[in-house]
Amino acid sequence: MGAKIIYSAKITKESAQKEQNTGDEIQHPWDESKGDLLVYYNSMPALNAHHARSISVKASCTVNLGLNVIEGNETAVMDRLSNVNEDGESFLEVINKVALDFETTANSYLECVKGRGGRIEEIYFCPAIKTYRRPRGSKTAFLYRGDAEPVEYHRFDPNHLEDHSLIRFAQATQANRHYGLPDWRGIVPEIELDYYSNLYAQGFFLNSGIPDLAIVVEGGEFDEDTEKKVVEFVQQNFKGASNAHRTLYLPINADGVQVKFEKLAPENAWAYPIEKMRDSSRDRILSAHGVPPRLAGVVTAGQLGGGGEVEGQLSIFQEITIAPRQRLFETKINQLLSAMGIMATIAFETINTSSHEKDSEKYSKLYDSGIITLDEAREAVGYGPAVETPPTKEVEKNDNIVLLRKLEQVRRAL
Repeated sequence: MGAKIIYSAKITKESAQKEQNTGDEIQHPWDESKGDLLVYYNSMPALNAHHARSISVKASCTVNLGLNVIEGNETAVMDRLSNVNEDGESFLEVINKVALDFETTANSYLECVKGRGGRIEEIYFCPAIKTYRRPRGSKTAFLYRGDAEPVEYHRFDPNHLEDHSLIRFAQATQANRHYGLPDWRGIVPEIELDYYSNLYAQGFFLNSGIPDLAIVVEGGEFDEDTEKKVVEFVQQNFKGASNAHRTLYLPINADGVQVKFEKLAPENAWAYPIEKMRDSSRDRILSAHGVPPRLAGVVTAGQLGGGGEVEGQLSIFQEITIAPRQRLFETKINQLLSAMGIMATIAFETINTSSHEKDSEKYSKLYDSGIITLDEAREAVGYGPAVETPPTKEVEKNDNIVLLRKLEQVRRAL
């Protein structure tokens, strides 16, 4: 005789950690002096050009160098990804916005819209500063607070597609369970220091922050009319670089009265320490981002280096900084492609760390030494053999070396 089941209980195990909620969402990381940290971090590229450039470089090198179709019909894949939403944006345009948000706030979201055919038909960028995770037990995983009413989003699941869902990308951090925090946040004081030192220098020129001269009256005082003229002159003509070196004429109608002009500070005494401080801040900012200085537009005199140095920096940048980001994006995007009905696997193009200039010099030296022939050198740089047998005259030989180098330059351009 079979046993009769009277009661069956489903046991659900979950973390005992509790969220800090604000209304219907989990609050972004918060700082009493700065407020919502994601919003604050989003404003920081406007404060420092090197910070903004580093963010742009990392985003571009991660997703904007091109796509490689590993499996599938490349023409069909690229054609489908050329227009992915009603705004007429391509996949690369959308994913570049997502990557910029990822580098800026350490959180980014890709909106997936399901069509009538049951597949994902459109994708959009969704700003991280307006997107919130929701507490355990909520109907949906995310809440978007834009200018209109809040919008609920499901978490993207390739096996169970919803009408509207979000793919989330976040930088790992041990400081918060629910949101990423940027790996460059340690140089926030440097960014602010550089910004305010720049404002200080600007204020010097615009407002004469450190007066150049003091007007000292000995043995008397200005009458009311003269004092008024001095004040008006200083206020109207002593500000800004274009007003430098102007002359003030003071007629004094009193015996024994002397007027002295005493210089208060050496000219541009503030400039050197501020310049050194800004250079130091710049170096720390680039170091925190892990971006080679040259990619950020910084070339220091006397430290130009050779091709090998550049190649090594690019290689380290690709392997340590860019490659992990590309793997994160590729894993989730290949799931998205499947949900879009695109039977293909893609990979983002990596940085080319080889030195073409170094190759050109190598083949030229091998030819000069007689180790290889001109035909062999031409073949090595991607061209067929010469029509005529390489001449033996020294002058013609030098001409061939020049030709070889020019061919290498053409190949690089192509």
